[in-house]
Formats: sequence, C-alpha cells, structure tokens
Amino acid sequence: MQNENISNLSGKSDDTLEAMIEYAMLFDFYGALLKDKNNEIFEDYMFNDMSLSEIAKEHDMSRQGVRDIVVRSREKLVSYEEKLGLVERFNAVKQQINYILEKTGEIKNSIDNDGEVSVIPSRKLDEYFDMLQKTAGIILEDL
Repeated sequence: MQNENISNLSGKSDDTLEAMIEYAMLFDFYGALLKDKNNEIFEDYMFNDMSLSEIAKEHDMSRQGVRDIVVRSREKLVSYEEKLGLVERFNAVKQQINYILEKTGEIKNSIDNDGEVSVIPSRKLDEYFDMLQKTAGIILEDL
C-alpha cells in the first residue's frame, strides 16, 4: 500500500484523533479548493463516517479509487496549508485573543463588586494597556 500513513502537520499518523481534528480544520479552510467530487468523497469519509466501500458503491467506483482520492485530498489540504498558512495564522490570532481575555480577567478581578477599584498600581495598568496595544498590533499584522 502506497504511503498508508501520511504525516500531517503535527507529525501524527492519519488514524489518530489529533490528525482527524487537523484534517477537519484544514478541510474547513481549504475544502472548497478541492474538486467537487473529491470534496464530496473526503467529506463522506471524514465527517459522514462512511466506509471506503460505502462511498465506492455510492459513486460507482472501486474501493481503491476512493482511498486514492482520500489520500490525495489529505495531501492537497496539507499542501495548501504549507503554502498559504491560514490555519496557522488563525491559531496565532486565537492565541493572542485568549491572552487578551486572560489579562482582561485579571484586571476585572481587581475590581470589587461595588465597582470600586482595589488598589491597582498604575504600573500594572500601564503594563496591561501596553500589552493590549502590542497584541492588537500583532493581530492586525497577521490579518
């Protein structure tokens, strides 16, 4: 069998949960770039839990032909990400936003329930606003 376990972005074999999640994300970003038939077959295999035999019967193809399309589609999706990097950029922006939310939560926790500000040193507030500006700049660069 030719290249049964393609190495994906994280270096995991195709049959791990992590690999399936990565392929699902790649498909979300790049699935529309696959040929219609390949898109449909890949979607049936990955998301509709259809076996290669079921898909082959539905599309009047051989099981091996379906398998080849699934393998080639995986390779194409990885290739698109290597060239365009949209998933990587998405994850970087997501990480930056989570960082902002974490820091905002820290400041929010410094305010008591009556809206009174506990003692927050101006140095800490300056650091917080500097972080917000820097992170916003990074996000804008990534977009």
